Amino acid sequence: MPWNDLASNQTVSFTNLKNAVDNGVFLAKQTVPTSNEQVTKSDADSYVWLNTLYPAFSGKANNQLVVKGNLQKGCWCWRVQNDDTVTRTVTFTPCNSSTPVTTSVFGNGDFIRVCSNVIPTIDTFFTQIDICGASGTATRCNSEDDCSGCVDCGANCGGDPYSNY
Repeated sequence: MPWNDLASNQTVSFTNLKNAVDNGVFLAKQTVPTSNEQVTKSDADSYVWLNTLYPAFSGKANNQLVVKGNLQKGCWCWRVQNDDTVTRTVTFTPCNSSTPVTTSVFGNGDFIRVCSNVIPTIDTFFTQIDICGASGTATRCNSEDDCSGCVDCGANCGGDPYSNY
């Protein structure tokens, strides 16, 4: 069943979760399998980037099944580096908006940090995009102060970094 057809109180299968990833609802940490098996809290956190502090999610035990309404997008700082020799553009959607923003990143290793709950897009393969923080981890935007290391990140996260769109 497609993600959009699930009611908020229905349990989520791996196929549902994969459909949500395929349609841009969530960002995958790893490939989500296709299966009618129902997803637990631990499964959801292993396969997709979520707001793990969302009370409907955090209050569950790791082995409990989740329903659609338990899952909410997370918000992360992304480091976007341009290793090319010319200025490139980066497009991202701030966490508190559904309107994409395009900005420039100068070349020769310059970078910017932005807050978004999806991977920013770039106009060339010479640019690299990493989640801020240690390799493979994300800097979560729980409040404006938490993202002070990211240019415009606090402003983009706003007062409600986890609002659903």
